[in-house]
Amino acid sequence: MKCSEALRKRIDELCKKYNLTYSSLSNKACGNSTISSFMSKPQETLYLPTIYCICLTLDISIKEFFDSPCFDQIDPRDTAKNFNG
Repeated sequence: MKCSEALRKRIDELCKKYNLTYSSLSNKACGNSTISSFMSKPQETLYLPTIYCICLTLDISIKEFFDSPCFDQIDPRDTAKNFNG
């Protein structure tokens, strides 16, 4: 699984848990459509400050955000490709 796919899966889990749509989470966390755009488009990047805003909105820590089995499924070869060009 790509890192972006794991992020999408985790955001989806959290939206279901907190009974939020992507759009409402995006508006509450960022004041714009950043999250809903990330969830609906093949965009590969969601920056840490945006994830931090999600955490603040949901009153969870960054550690709690990343404490999900979906992040254990990230293919390290895919991640290495992104860093090595």
